[in-house]
Amino acid sequence: MKIKHLVAAVSVCFGVAGMATTISAAQPASAVTTSNKNFRKYKTMPKALRGTWQTKGYTKYRKGIKSNATYKFNKNSYTLVMKFKGGSVKSKTIHFPKSQIGGMWYEKQRKVYDVFPGGKMSDAKKAYASYLTLKPVRRNGKRALALYPIGGTKMTYFYRK
Repeated sequence: MKIKHLVAAVSVCFGVAGMATTISAAQPASAVTTSNKNFRKYKTMPKALRGTWQTKGYTKYRKGIKSNATYKFNKNSYTLVMKFKGGSVKSKTIHFPKSQIGGMWYEKQRKVYDVFPGGKMSDAKKAYASYLTLKPVRRNGKRALALYPIGGTKMTYFYRK
């Protein structure tokens, strides 16, 4: 009799714990963060990001090819311009209208802006659509945007053009 009560108590504990974790994990991210005071959602591009931001000089892109990136943030869209030096790669201009921007957030605790892709886009654009985590900073006495890396450890800095 005691073993039956013990088994029943243990199964109830696991069931309640599993239900609690399922309910908290099942909520979509937007439902969790809209009520959170540490996040702010933007419908248009934040004014701190608007304008043209460019990297200084050229950095290694592939073997024998260097690249220079420029972001142009407008009110409802943004454009990425990649210029290449060396090799036979032509410069690329990729425009992301509002329909291809999934959302824009500001995290107050880290003071970071997040711009991420969404919506339908061609496969060619998907290669350049990335999750941008940008932080306005001062570097070498100038205003800059620090781009947090997704896979690496090196920060990329964009300066006003």
